Amino acid sequence: MIKVRVKKTWGKFGLDVNFEVPHEKVTILFGPSGSGKSSILRLVSGLEMADGGMIQKGEDVWYDELRAINLLPQQRSVGFVFQDFALFPHLTVEKNVAYGIKEKKRLKEAKDLLSLVGLSGYERYYPGQLSGGQKQRVALIRALARRPDILLLDEPLSALDWETRRQLQEDLKRIIKQFCITTLYVTHDVTEVYKLADYVVALESGRVVKQGTPEEIFMGRRLSTRIQVVGKVVDIESDPIMAAVTVLHESQYFKTLIDTEEILRMNLSIGDDVVIGAKSSDVILCKVFAEA
Repeated sequence: MIKVRVKKTWGKFGLDVNFEVPHEKVTILFGPSGSGKSSILRLVSGLEMADGGMIQKGEDVWYDELRAINLLPQQRSVGFVFQDFALFPHLTVEKNVAYGIKEKKRLKEAKDLLSLVGLSGYERYYPGQLSGGQKQRVALIRALARRPDILLLDEPLSALDWETRRQLQEDLKRIIKQFCITTLYVTHDVTEVYKLADYVVALESGRVVKQGTPEEIFMGRRLSTRIQVVGKVVDIESDPIMAAVTVLHESQYFKTLIDTEEILRMNLSIGDDVVIGAKSSDVILCKVFAEA
């Protein structure tokens, strides 16, 4: 488990958070832009220094204001995947991945790792020859090649199209599970939260406002249901009384009926993130707001 209790001030913005990242679980930092999510990753990684507090992984202290401890980024066992990939443009895919491997036979291990994300045969390609999804797969494997204690991901899929994001969500889930890696993940996408998160830390204006499972964060007692499906609205057919709403969840379509009046109240439209909750014979539809 990694304990994060830090304070940091940049001009008028102040960050003051206290939370734990469970061992070998995916913890997602969620909140509106400017809430401090990416800054937390930079403080944990050592790319920025906090003004106070402590960051500790088990018995290993990475930062402690009182004891004047502040390990350099290379002294912390961290893998970082950035939104813009941050690959070395002058190195091949194979050498980009091998850069993070300290042991001998680096190129052999790099090839094995690339096969995990379906990039066998791309070893001699350069980043400029890859698609956005391929670049992000290389960045992920390079970060994992060091076998870090924690994997940090800063909105890694936000720049990709919907279909590529959906596929990479599947890859991320599979690879994180395979590596049994403790993960701290920043995203604005509610679908990613439901797809990947074991635990969610909701932030607002540099403060933790809520912590818990995705269901506890977004639905609480409103949807005490046996079945919960998160997806995007792809179609709405309505008359003055009833509306049929079609929701895409991964590759499956779900259709449910709801009062047209309720559709208007929620201001529901195509492209919105929603949760379908089913309890016994009842179906509940709840719009998910990014600022929740």
